[in-house]
Amino acid sequence: MSSSRRLFRFVITGWLIGGIGYQIGKIYRKYCWDIISIVEVITSTAIAIYFGKRIKNVIPINLITLLLLVHVVYIGIRCYVKDWMEERGYY
Repeated sequence: MSSSRRLFRFVITGWLIGGIGYQIGKIYRKYCWDIISIVEVITSTAIAIYFGKRIKNVIPINLITLLLLVHVVYIGIRCYVKDWMEERGYY
């Protein structure tokens, strides 16, 4: 494969990752930019650090990946709850 083709793929991949990251950031700022999110990040990180070996024995997964998955699930729940509350007029 030629180097120009690799560079093209690298640039396109970078743009896709950057665009997706930007969209995720907008969603995060809209729904999860508060103290509860900070507490969730600190708590899940502390649990992963303290119970890291036990987690790895039960689930053969990278702990960073596990932290990202936990945070994605958290963001999903927060988005759902906030939309649910906005539809009913609580916000």
